[in-house]
Amino acid sequence: MIPLVLTAFGTTADALATYAEIDGAIRKSYPDEEIIWAYSSRVVTRTLQARGKQPVLHLEEALGQLAARGIGKAVVQSLHLFPGTEFHRLVAITEKSGLRCGVGAPLFTTPEDYDQLGRILQPVAGDRTDQAILILGHGTGHPIWTAYYALEKILRRRFGNRLFVGVVEKFPDSDHLPDEIAAGGFTETMIIPLFLVSGMHVHRDIFGDGKGKVSWMDRLHEKNIAVTCFHHGLGLLPGMAELVVSHIAAAREKLLLAG
Repeated sequence: MIPLVLTAFGTTADALATYAEIDGAIRKSYPDEEIIWAYSSRVVTRTLQARGKQPVLHLEEALGQLAARGIGKAVVQSLHLFPGTEFHRLVAITEKSGLRCGVGAPLFTTPEDYDQLGRILQPVAGDRTDQAILILGHGTGHPIWTAYYALEKILRRRFGNRLFVGVVEKFPDSDHLPDEIAAGGFTETMIIPLFLVSGMHVHRDIFGDGKGKVSWMDRLHEKNIAVTCFHHGLGLLPGMAELVVSHIAAAREKLLLAG
């Protein structure tokens, strides 16, 4: 038996529904394995522990408990989208755990992952060539920020030049995108959040929460571009849970081959 440790980060109702969907797919694929959910953020962990409704573990605590039980190895699957700062912190925790850990790569790591994302997004994005598609992610100061450009390049093979990729903060700078979309002759845009779950950034930065911050919807409206919104995170889309399972399988196989 090799325990599977899933590392989450959100606390909203949308997040919990997404995690339940992913959990079901994993249990179907690995019915005999122990599945443990942990949180990568100590702030989130403390918040949930204070609510006291259910046992909540930080990743370090979860791995420590496994080690205390005499378990020697585990698969740790990140639910981060890209291998940035938070993912590397996760790796550092596994390296100090005393366990031999197979760490599953973030969901969008390889070109094949990007292609799979394109297939997952196809039913949402549709086939309207007169409608732009704006995919908005978090953004980062980590060198992985260049992945957003690579993602745009690969997704344009499927959706053409009507597809644009931007972020809500940090890098890559995306302030030019409303002008670029307008210059392309588009008068309507479909916004798709590049977040596993629909949380604060989606509601505040992309769609606007009515509290004064200029949202991406506002920026597009200023350019007389009508906006159609996909109001959910990616995690509940068909194919996303299976992508998580495939990353677990790769990490588990590598761990088993290492002996």
